[in-house]
Amino acid sequence: MQRRGSALTPLVTRTPTQQLPELIARGVYWCTVCQQELPLDRFIRDHKRDSPRSRCRSCSGMLTRANKFNISFADLDRLFTAQGNRCALCPAAPEYIDGLNLDHDHACCPDRGTSCGRCIRGLLCWSCNAGVVTWYERLRGTIPPYPLLDAYLDDPPAARFGLTDLTPQT
Repeated sequence: MQRRGSALTPLVTRTPTQQLPELIARGVYWCTVCQQELPLDRFIRDHKRDSPRSRCRSCSGMLTRANKFNISFADLDRLFTAQGNRCALCPAAPEYIDGLNLDHDHACCPDRGTSCGRCIRGLLCWSCNAGVVTWYERLRGTIPPYPLLDAYLDDPPAARFGLTDLTPQT
């Protein structure tokens, strides 16, 4: 019988304490979420323990978004991958993926900064999320149409990838 792929290895959910000084001396640390050894500057420092936190900045930001917007970490990761870690509207690609905002339909969930999870639209840079989309939604129908924005609002990336209950509006 022929096996496919590589042998499975257990996930490292916590960095062994005896390895911490060695990792820090090399200028790296282990992220327990993405399971990668990354440069120290990719981690937030935990001042109580005087060491980096167990999750890198990107994974920490994604977990926070996933919890805040009621979407699974796996689905959020799929959305980041599908969008190429870039804003859905402009070519902005932040240095770290935690620079992207998770956009949702505020008409569905009017509470600021939260979502039911079914109205997620896509990932946008701060400028597109806070400025362009908000402005266009308020004035849509009273100003000339912007095809790029109409396409995003009518058929958002999250709906195209089957991550939400949104259906294209007519």
